[in-house]
Amino acid sequence: FKEDKGSRERRSKEMKKRVKVMVLLLGIMGLIWPGNMLAQEKKSVNERILEILIEKNILTKEQYEELLKQAKEEETEKSQPQKEIAAKKETKEEPSTVTAGFDDGFYIETADKKSRIELGGRLHADFKGYLGDNPQNDSFFVRRARLALAGKIYEDYAFRLEAEFGQGGARLNDAFLNFQYYKPVQLLVGQFKVPFSMEEMHSDNWIDFMERSIANKIAPSRDIGLMFHGGVGDQTFYYQLGFFNGYKLNKPSDADDGKDLAGRFVLAPFLKSGAAAVKGLRLGASFTWGNEDLTADQWWNSGKWSTAAGTPYMVMSNGVIQNGTRIRGGGELYWDWGSTKLQSEYMLVNLGGLENGAVKDNYNVWGGYVSLSHCLTGEKFVFKNGKPGRITPLRPFRLHGGGWGAFQIGARLEMVKGDQGLLTQGFVDPNMYTNRATGVTFGINWYPVGMVRVMLNYYHMDFGNSIAVGDTTIDREDVILTRFELAL
Repeated sequence: FKEDKGSRERRSKEMKKRVKVMVLLLGIMGLIWPGNMLAQEKKSVNERILEILIEKNILTKEQYEELLKQAKEEETEKSQPQKEIAAKKETKEEPSTVTAGFDDGFYIETADKKSRIELGGRLHADFKGYLGDNPQNDSFFVRRARLALAGKIYEDYAFRLEAEFGQGGARLNDAFLNFQYYKPVQLLVGQFKVPFSMEEMHSDNWIDFMERSIANKIAPSRDIGLMFHGGVGDQTFYYQLGFFNGYKLNKPSDADDGKDLAGRFVLAPFLKSGAAAVKGLRLGASFTWGNEDLTADQWWNSGKWSTAAGTPYMVMSNGVIQNGTRIRGGGELYWDWGSTKLQSEYMLVNLGGLENGAVKDNYNVWGGYVSLSHCLTGEKFVFKNGKPGRITPLRPFRLHGGGWGAFQIGARLEMVKGDQGLLTQGFVDPNMYTNRATGVTFGINWYPVGMVRVMLNYYHMDFGNSIAVGDTTIDREDVILTRFELAL
């Protein structure tokens, strides 16, 4: 008799059920039967069972092919997670690789970006030309030539080594290790800049003029010690607080037992206000305090105050010593809005226990500056980690098809004055030097690219009394300064 379509489908489903039961039973037998031939075949158990069933005419060829296809798909699905696990394991066991490249300097970095070494440096090739009756010689010279190695290790440790080879000498500038487990509280140890004066903290690669103001000679610059530092509230408040020898850089030991306490604090009161006009306002204060027992040539500035061209105008006499407390204080103002910046500082150093033979007294030297700067090509000023940053051209200069780079102009007023007693009591020779100087500086800077700068400065300086320069005296100084700079 003929089967209808429904009967044939039911019969087919029953057949598949019986086949699956038989496959299961034969599979179990194949696994436990000793000496079974299945153990010697490379084919899977399911494939061998299906071959046996078709050999005994239990399955048709069509049923065999359909079940074989289904068995292979199930085996593939089961093996996939194991392959993924194996692949992940192989990936983890692969050795880490490093990459090298150039990003404002050459670097080598691990694949996880946790460790990095940077090779940098700077070259400041200068010219100074004296105007008027100044007897000093015009000259080309290398103001700075430095090589630096810096980087980080496992994200938590940063370091920097920098050597200076400019002006015919060689010395170690920076050598420090920074522990930065927690960004708001970091520890810096080694030789680095003492936290005093915003202008001093600003890298000479990016200061607005070729030289810092004459008031900067009050700041201590680099020393050896340790310092805690960090930013709070997205750097709404930034602090630096440390202990130092209170001597000079690159000295194997301190000249006395006294140590200097130094601190600097910067507040950005409107950083998160959203008001563009005052968002870039920063107010700062800094100080140093320490007991000193030093001759004048052991001071941070060797007892000399000089102009941007290097002309000394106030120099401590031979035999002057300080045996007392040295205290510095300073106030800072920084305000940028768009492409314009106003910057100003006032600072003072009190030299307690200053001695010149039988004369002993306390004397002050104070100074300050105010500068205004503007980027003609629209670049914006930046301020980060308690100090001004660098200018990056919006359209770098290219000879064919590029922009013109960045152009910056600026002007600065500056002054320094010491107590009159420094002259009258012989601490400074009144026949050769003065106790005060005031000046003005004008400058224009061109940044063809972010790492190259060409500078042209003119500065004029007036001295309170005539100063000796060679065999003559001058009461003013006018100088043209130029610089070609590479900063990596």
